[in-house]
Amino acid sequence: MKSNKNLIWRFLYKLHRYIGLSSAAVLIVVSITGIALNHTEDLKLDSQMIASNTILDWYGVNFSGNLTSFSTQNHWLTQLDQQLFFDDISIIKNKEILLGAIETDEFIVTGLSNSLLLLSLQGELIEQTSFENIEKLGIDAQNNIIIKSNQDFMFSDDGLLSWRSYLNPNNLTITWSKSTPPPKVIAQKIKNISRTSIIPLERVTLDLHSGRFFGLIGIIIVDISGLFLIILSISGCMIWLKHKLRKSNRNRKDS
Repeated sequence: MKSNKNLIWRFLYKLHRYIGLSSAAVLIVVSITGIALNHTEDLKLDSQMIASNTILDWYGVNFSGNLTSFSTQNHWLTQLDQQLFFDDISIIKNKEILLGAIETDEFIVTGLSNSLLLLSLQGELIEQTSFENIEKLGIDAQNNIIIKSNQDFMFSDDGLLSWRSYLNPNNLTITWSKSTPPPKVIAQKIKNISRTSIIPLERVTLDLHSGRFFGLIGIIIVDISGLFLIILSISGCMIWLKHKLRKSNRNRKDS
């Protein structure tokens, strides 16, 4: 009878040891990611985006979207979804539609569906002003900025400070800003920027915590590790209780 009990306790010791070793790595990852998720705001997990191509490929993230681009004399204004780019640099988020861009000697005028952006020649946003129902943007022979809005032709000859209507627009010679595909280098950089702004670090941390990062197998491993943790807790308590009782019995005999 005593030998059977010894066998049971030996089995319990080995079970406790091997389960602990086999699930240690998973439990460490779950613990670290759990702590990180509890401090999402402090660690800014929800605002940091994954830029690793390996992880993005693992998630199957591919570029999907249409580029709308207008060229000026020296630069490209491109819209992807709600993001506006100056060449390959993101400058502003806006829900309006990009309709054109004109470059002068002093600045760049960018037309959106209901506003105008005034940019420096380096792409810095100087001012954004409301201008309802813009249809298209152009420049006339005198280098005046022209806006077609609600079938009306408006022009500014004082650096966009004021706008006036043309009395006889049929006699105008206007070069309208037309959408043109951007150079492949710029287009690829914009696509890469878009790709790396989809998955936040919080999502990856959560998927590692739950095991979903590795698919169904990962979920099963985390579930099994959870069961192992329950077994470790029970066997640990049993082992501790055994030593406690043994120590108590020794103290009684000594007394």
